[in-house]
Amino acid sequence: MKEIRLISLAVSILMFGILAHAGSMFDRKTTAGKYLFETLLDQGVPREPLDQTFRLFDYNSGRIPNTTYAVIIDHSLPSTMKRLYLMNFNTGVVERFYVAHGINSGVIETRNFSNLQDSWKSSIGFYYAKGTYMSQKNGLSLYLDGIDRSNNNARLRNIVLHGAKYVSDEFIRQNGRLGWSEGCPAVSLEALPYLVNLLQNGSIIFSYHKDLLQASKQYPTEQSLDGDEVVPPGTNTSRTPGEGGGQQQAPEYFQLPDIQFSGFQFPETPQLRVPTF
Repeated sequence: MKEIRLISLAVSILMFGILAHAGSMFDRKTTAGKYLFETLLDQGVPREPLDQTFRLFDYNSGRIPNTTYAVIIDHSLPSTMKRLYLMNFNTGVVERFYVAHGINSGVIETRNFSNLQDSWKSSIGFYYAKGTYMSQKNGLSLYLDGIDRSNNNARLRNIVLHGAKYVSDEFIRQNGRLGWSEGCPAVSLEALPYLVNLLQNGSIIFSYHKDLLQASKQYPTEQSLDGDEVVPPGTNTSRTPGEGGGQQQAPEYFQLPDIQFSGFQFPETPQLRVPTF
C-alpha cells in the first residue's frame, strides 16, 4: 500500500508539472504558430531579460492584466540606439523606440543606477504600469510602480513614463546624445500616445542592464559600472533647457471639476512577486 501511495504521489507531481509547464509563457506560440520566445529572440530582443520577463509572467500567472504587450528597456545599449523593445505577445512583432535615462546615470551610456529619492538616476527592475494622468510639467504620463527592491521607490521618486522633446533624432544630431530625464524612462512625444494606449491597462516594463542586473539584486540601493565613461568628441555634455536636472519643483496640482488634488494617486497594484532567478 505504501508503494502504491508513493507511485500515486509521484504521478500527481508529474501531472502537476506537466499542467504547469503547458501553461507557461515559454510554450506560448504566435498567431502564426511559431514559438513566441524564439520569435522575439530572432528580432533582437536580448535573451536574459526576455527569459526573466517570461518567468515573471509564469510566477504571477493570472495577476498581470496585460498579457498582450510588455516592454524591455536594455540600458546596456547607448541612448543613441533604440533600446526600448515593445513586444506583442500575440503576433511576436517587436517595435523599438528611443528612451532616455536619468541625467546622473551617464552621458550616452547608462552607467549609474539608483533607487534613492532625488538621485536623478534610472533604476533597474520590473515596473508595473497602469493608469494615466496629465502632468503640468510633462503632459500625458503613465504611472509606474516598481516591484523590485532596486526600484520600489518609484512612487516616491515620481518615476513615470512620459514624453519629451529631447527624445528625438534631431536632438541626437545636434548634441551627439539623447536628452536626459530625472530618472524617468522618457520617450518621444510622437511615440508616447501609442505606447500609453497599449500599456496603460496593467503591463510589465523591465528596466535592464546586462552587467548590473545581479548587482541590483545584491545591492539594490545603487549600482555603478567601474571606470569612467568614454564620451566621443563633440558630444554636448551640458544640460540643455527642458532636460532633467533643473530645480526641484513644488508638488503639481491638477484641476478637475470641483476637485483639487496634488501629487500622485497611484492605481492599486496587484501583489506581484519577483522570483529569485
